[in-house]
Amino acid sequence: MLAVQQEIQRLLDQTNTAIAKSALEEAQQFAEEALDLIAEDTDVITKSKVFNHLSEVCIKRQDYTKVLEYAEDALKFSQQAGDTKQEVIALNHIAVCHGVNADYKSAMEFFLDALTKSKQNNYRRHTSRSLINIATIYASLYNYQEALNRYETVLEEYSDVIDDYTRVVVLNNLGNIHYHAGAAEKSLDRFRQANQLADQINYKEMSAHTLAQMGRALAALNQFEAAFESAEKAKVIIDELGEINGKQINLINFGNLYFHKKDFDQAIRLTSQGIVMAKRMKDDENEIRGYQILAKIYRELKDFEKALDYQLVYTKAQERFAREQRSRQILDMEIQFAIREKQKEIEQLTKDNKYQALLLEQSDQIANQNVQLLQVNDELRQFAYVASHDLKEPLRMIGSYTQLIRRKFNDQTDEGTESFFEFVQEGVDRMNNLLDALLKYATIGKSELEKEPVDLNTIAELVQINLQISLEESNAEVVVEGELPIVNSVQSLLIQLLQNLVSNAIKFRKPDILPLIRIYAKEDQNNHTIYVEDNGIGIDPEFQERIFVIFQRLHKRTQYEGTGIGLAICQKIVQKLGGNIRVHSKLEKGATFSFSLPKE
Repeated sequence: MLAVQQEIQRLLDQTNTAIAKSALEEAQQFAEEALDLIAEDTDVITKSKVFNHLSEVCIKRQDYTKVLEYAEDALKFSQQAGDTKQEVIALNHIAVCHGVNADYKSAMEFFLDALTKSKQNNYRRHTSRSLINIATIYASLYNYQEALNRYETVLEEYSDVIDDYTRVVVLNNLGNIHYHAGAAEKSLDRFRQANQLADQINYKEMSAHTLAQMGRALAALNQFEAAFESAEKAKVIIDELGEINGKQINLINFGNLYFHKKDFDQAIRLTSQGIVMAKRMKDDENEIRGYQILAKIYRELKDFEKALDYQLVYTKAQERFAREQRSRQILDMEIQFAIREKQKEIEQLTKDNKYQALLLEQSDQIANQNVQLLQVNDELRQFAYVASHDLKEPLRMIGSYTQLIRRKFNDQTDEGTESFFEFVQEGVDRMNNLLDALLKYATIGKSELEKEPVDLNTIAELVQINLQISLEESNAEVVVEGELPIVNSVQSLLIQLLQNLVSNAIKFRKPDILPLIRIYAKEDQNNHTIYVEDNGIGIDPEFQERIFVIFQRLHKRTQYEGTGIGLAICQKIVQKLGGNIRVHSKLEKGATFSFSLPKE
């Protein structure tokens, strides 16, 4: 397989060498031999190169019968391979084929696609080729300004990547544009530059062509002697090469020059030959120029009948040419409109891409901030755990030694000393409770949550069993109204959550009313919502936002005991379970806590 690949590459290299020498039949032979070696398992990059070489040889030979077929295969394989350079080459070849068939709209579409991709990838040689081809299409559509801009861009910005043969063609085309724009001096200057370079590189066909073009420009400037000299030089080369493009221009130039010399027989003979040649070359412009010269010649000869005949032929041909010109100019406007619309799409896409890039950047920043936040939260949780766990050891020591001192000096203490010992013990107990609560808060959701179906009716029963002593001491009644739902959640956290809320309701009861705590549930499409309603002292709306903040207390410790962590634990549990918790209350009107649990 490797040997076949190497042989294909060798043949493609020989194809390139033959193209450079203008040995086009030889180039086609090498390319076709490479094609014969392609098999089913040949890699797509090699396939795209082979078909691109074949289409290029066909274009050079002006044999357009198979160009589109080869180029479309090259495009397909290059896109499969992700080879942008081969894709650009294929796009240019497809565009050339459409341009030759006068399908300028399709040609422009492919050329612009090739130009965009070559610019994006800094393929300067291919960019210059696309610009030249686009300029040629604009010239064919009589949009001379757009053509001029692109040809000039190639000479100014891509001079280092175009070869001398291409430079000759570009200079000649610029001369043509200036001539049609009525700038004969500029036209002559560009034709001379093209002719000098063509002579230097022995590009005989273009030497003859540019000499013919110079003769036409010189005649337009009434420099007839110089024009005749240029035409004679062109004739020498044309006679050597045969029927080349430019011969029709030179013949009609001679006809015009002999007309000015009053040699009417020569003028008629050469102009007529030029018209025949122009028809063969499908050069409408020079064919029409020939009819106009013949009409002038016969008018000068007083042969008004023939003069009228040729004037009518000229007029009809000119009208036909003008219609074609208008048609192409309309097509040019359509292309310009399509390009503007495409540019708008690109601009909008660019804006969208910038917006997406900004969103991605912000998303990355948010992600980084989230990582940092998670790290900080983890560190805080570890700190809270260590603080609450490790501080309990010295606290136990304080409590133990306080009791030992109290027993040792029991017979020496008085009433005041006893109250000091009680204050110390009370402080130890309070600190112990606070550290227990902090430890619970720190360890909520520390491990991965493993959810399972949990019956909230069972949870409510377990909570009442756990709080049995507090319920009996306060004469509180817990009423579960209706059936509570079964939720996919974590049983231990739900017990802790509901127990904290019920315990909170017991703690903040009114002294003169038996506590009644109602538990019930509602549901919507997405959530189960559990309500814990009491008839206690209530919460001033002004402070309802604060009650879920850790260590926040609304009452003095002498009024209601507590650590200020219970509701913060509730909020943390609910958040871990994917829900949220709220309170609805008025002072002295009781409070209703509600928490939602998402349906799975």
